[in-house]
Amino acid sequence: MPRDDFSKATKDALAKRVGLRCSNPACRAPTSGPHSDASKSINLGVAAHITAAASGGPRFDSSTSSEDRASIENAIWLCQNCAKLIDTDAQAYSSSTLYRWKVAAEGEALRGIGAPQYSEFFPQPPSALHTPLPRIGGHDYDQAREMLIHAGWQPYMNHWSRGGDWDIAFGNGEYFWNKGYHEIQSACTTGLAQCAFVFKDVYGNKLVVITAGEAVEEIGATPGVWVWRIEQPSPEIENG
Repeated sequence: MPRDDFSKATKDALAKRVGLRCSNPACRAPTSGPHSDASKSINLGVAAHITAAASGGPRFDSSTSSEDRASIENAIWLCQNCAKLIDTDAQAYSSSTLYRWKVAAEGEALRGIGAPQYSEFFPQPPSALHTPLPRIGGHDYDQAREMLIHAGWQPYMNHWSRGGDWDIAFGNGEYFWNKGYHEIQSACTTGLAQCAFVFKDVYGNKLVVITAGEAVEEIGATPGVWVWRIEQPSPEIENG
């Protein structure tokens, strides 16, 4: 079966729609820059297929047409490392995840046009005693988790046996637990279907992230970050 590859025009448009940056929210690396030859530039970006270009490839969808597989809607701009990553572990990087990356990256590029350099982190004074905090508001939890880990926050993982506890097993709890997000501390079954997750940094600070919204895998709906807070270690613990 022949590959349904992207045209050069599609690749060029795709790259420019995200400002020539990797669409992985945990990476966002620039993919283009100057060559040693002043008349040339370097490109380390890849137009990757969301659903595979041919049968047997990562995330192949037999229900799509050849035209759809070669369209810009099925393309995501990534650096070479992230392009390799998503195809090496296709189960971890589903089509719905890549679509979310694509939409978020294009939205960020649109907001940045003609604006001062946008920081991916909240302002932090030199005296701050916690790991920098990425701007996770508005992202779904999958994206926010990757951003936090990339910044240096580590998931505070529960023991595997806690998966059946009443405060984790209900609501969206089972959904997150089965994805391997064992940093979940509680899941609410009513209201906004909130879930609480905990991260820690090298200073001993605790970051609590609260998500809201139902997880509906059939339509690709995932809970998003609602609020968060940093809890600093108490003096008693530090002096103990």
